[in-house]
Amino acid sequence: MIVHHGKRPTPGHMVTGGALRASDMAAGLEAAGYTVRTMNRRQDEDGGFSSAEDLYAKARAWGPDRIIATQLEDAPALAAVGVPLAVDLYAPRVMEASFQGTLRWTSVETLRALASGDAFLVSNPRQRWLWWGLLAVAGIDVQTDPTLLVPLIAPTGPRRKTPKSPIFVAGGASWPWQDPTPGLIRALHHLDKRGEGTVVWYGGVPDGADAPWTLPEHPRLQTPGWVDRDTFLRALAGATAAIDWMSPNPERQLAFSFRHADYLGCGLPILTHTDSPLADVLGHGGWASDDIEATLDAVLDNPDEVKARSRTARTLAKKQFSSDIALAPLLRWVRDGTRQRRAPTDLLEHAQLAADAARAQQTALDANDARKRAETEVTRKRAEVAALVSQIQALTSTVDRLSRAVDEVAGFKREAITLLGNQSSNDRLSLEEARNEIAVLRADIEKKTAEITAMDGLRGRLEHDIEHLRKEIQRLQNRGLLRR
Repeated sequence: MIVHHGKRPTPGHMVTGGALRASDMAAGLEAAGYTVRTMNRRQDEDGGFSSAEDLYAKARAWGPDRIIATQLEDAPALAAVGVPLAVDLYAPRVMEASFQGTLRWTSVETLRALASGDAFLVSNPRQRWLWWGLLAVAGIDVQTDPTLLVPLIAPTGPRRKTPKSPIFVAGGASWPWQDPTPGLIRALHHLDKRGEGTVVWYGGVPDGADAPWTLPEHPRLQTPGWVDRDTFLRALAGATAAIDWMSPNPERQLAFSFRHADYLGCGLPILTHTDSPLADVLGHGGWASDDIEATLDAVLDNPDEVKARSRTARTLAKKQFSSDIALAPLLRWVRDGTRQRRAPTDLLEHAQLAADAARAQQTALDANDARKRAETEVTRKRAEVAALVSQIQALTSTVDRLSRAVDEVAGFKREAITLLGNQSSNDRLSLEEARNEIAVLRADIEKKTAEITAMDGLRGRLEHDIEHLRKEIQRLQNRGLLRR
């Protein structure tokens, strides 16, 4: 069973590093004859797990013989299943947390994850320097190396095509620990000086993250953003070389990125700093130099050398980063792995207490948010009730005015009848005049009678509306949303 975050790789869609790592491992294990099930979070895809408790329940129901966790935070829940667990440490998460300002929580999360594992996967030899000490602190026996070197897998890239003019590719997410801007600006200025070359940057700001740096605006820099994997690999196969001159820092001295494996798999020479983990393995598959300008000159002035180093890069990918080579240690562990001997430390207990406190704090924050939402709802309901009361008052006033109008019409009717009688008895009027006057008065009476009938109907409807509003107020009072 392999547990990861991110949507499973799908043709035509972008893929995260963790999901790609899980997919590569699953493919290698299946090719070796193992039955593999992968699971991600419900927010990534339907059918995924929604919490640590849900993850444990689903894993227990599946009943795997081995489990691989590509994310540290999932390890404690998976360890409770009771079968050998490999924790994938392909990224130096503790170093990343130092740049993100999340070290307080990540350190606790990391210690709990390390204490839960039985084997620990690293993607390059330098990462062992980081994890050995932390594993010992977490109570893992390091007298025998508990780490397995499982490099990132290089794809079999498309056939290479030489561009008509030099194209340098670069990319990555806008994380605070990998800042390309100083090196990129130097490269662009030198290409300007040479009057040739274009840089294409693939990547951007991750969802939900802030941009710690922005790419410079330059006519020789193109920024297509995030693209699907197939498009990315085709772009690499049609480029001259890859640029990876990130600002030096401790995290960059430990990280081997997925794009580095992609560069090599597509036969793309890499231009990087001398302190990069790439420099340990690159050889003639690229240039490891801090002299950006001289390295660009070497690429631009020696197309035959670029082709030779391109072939070397692809050969390196096949010999060190192919699925068969990279996954061999993992396959041995799947076949022979056992539970790890542990020596619990007080620090781990403190980490557990800190984790419990963090969960309690989050529960309190959630409860406070729920209370605020409820208070907001009550305020809104009170405003609705006040509006209904105002409407009832307005309707009541309208009924009063209509009642007075009906009384006035009735009085007018009585006066008209009296006037009709008086006019009929007045012998000074001729019979014809009397008949005409009577006809006029009768027409007026019929008109007023119709108006009275209409007003009676309106009064009936208003009384019905008032009764309905009174029932609505009574319902709100019964629910406690309207105080007397």
